[in-house]
Formats: sequence, C-alpha cells, structure tokens
Amino acid sequence: MGDEQKQEVEKAKGVSVRVIVVVSVFMLLLMIFLLIMKKVVLENESAFDQSVFQLLHKITSPAATSIFTFLTFFGSTKFLLPAYILIALFFIFFKRNTVRSFNVIAIGLSSVGLLFLMKNIFHRKRPPDPLITHVSGFSFPSGHSFSSFTFCGIFIYLIWQSAVSRTIKWVGTIALVIFAASVATSRVYLHVHYASDVIAGFCLSFLWLVICIYLLSKITKRGKVKTAD
Repeated sequence: MGDEQKQEVEKAKGVSVRVIVVVSVFMLLLMIFLLIMKKVVLENESAFDQSVFQLLHKITSPAATSIFTFLTFFGSTKFLLPAYILIALFFIFFKRNTVRSFNVIAIGLSSVGLLFLMKNIFHRKRPPDPLITHVSGFSFPSGHSFSSFTFCGIFIYLIWQSAVSRTIKWVGTIALVIFAASVATSRVYLHVHYASDVIAGFCLSFLWLVICIYLLSKITKRGKVKTAD
C-alpha cells in the first residue's frame, strides 16, 4: 500500500471516529433534554433546581451579583446581534466567503425561531424573586444559555475549520466553553432561570448546531456539484 493510500485510510478512520463521537454525544444530550422536559417541566419535579438554588445562595453577595449581571449581558440580543453581523461581514469582506457568512446568519436566525417556538410550547414560568429587574418571557429553555452556547459553538466550529495550530484550537475551544458556561450559570445565580432550563438550553444548542451544520454542508456540497456541472 502506497503512502497516499495509507493517508486516505487514516483520514477515513479519523472521520469515522469523529462521526461516532458526534452521534453518541447527540443521542446522549437528546435523552437528557427529553428527560428534563418530561420530569422537570411536565411533571414539575423541583428537587434538583431547588438544590442548585440553595448551593448558589451560599455564594450570593453584592460583588458576585455584579459579576454575574455583567456576564449575563453576553447572552443577550444586544451583544449577540451585533456579534453575528460582525462575523458575517468579516467573512464577506475579509475572507471573500459569502457561503460561510450565509451559514453563520442562517444558524443565528434559525436558533432565534427555534427558541421562540420552544418557549411558547412549554410556557414554564420563571423562578420567583429574581435578583435583576425587567425580566420577561417564559423560562424553558434558557434563552441566554441556548444563545451563548450556540454562538460559541459556531466560533468553535470556525476555529476547527481554520488553519491555526491544534494548540490554539483546543485553547480556543476550552475558553469559549467556559465563557458560555459562565453566561449560563449567571442566569441561575440571578434567579431568572432554573438550572434545568440552563442544562436544557445547552443540550438544545448542541443538537441544533449539529443539525444545522450537517444540513448546510449538504446544501453547500450540492451547490458545488451543480456549479461544476
């Protein structure tokens, strides 16, 4: 077997492993999301959520509240909308990649629609006595958690599709996951979401990203084939 054939075999093995890992995680998070939906939202089991509130109550202080209030901003539309626009413009004007720009906007817009649909299906009320004002809408799933993990997930995907070193890819991935998790945690600390809302938001984000990236890659490949024809 020649060197080129060996490289093709190794590449195929690597792709297969990645597919197996992604599918496995997809199914696991889908089951967690469905479990939360059934036990916590539909059957109103609150033991887990209340235990998390009690744990966070031990660290509640004016300083911590200020920090988490600052963090929660990064999961809001005021931050995410301009951020999505800047990313799209970056790929259009600097990378000359309108397809990648379209994909980013498509995932961002579709995630808003999915979140609105989910909230209006379940109508879960928010926790009482929030630590911040001007909070409205339904609680399940957490919009800040879902949106921040989706945004950071797109960034992680773009990093791994780029030509930067593997070290930068892993450092960037870990930093973005921690950042999104911090935003999600802020919602529970501030008593505007239950912990189950936040976990469900993370699960839904991963599921939606996998579906969107798969579908958009298929559409892109078909477009290239038609162009070649």
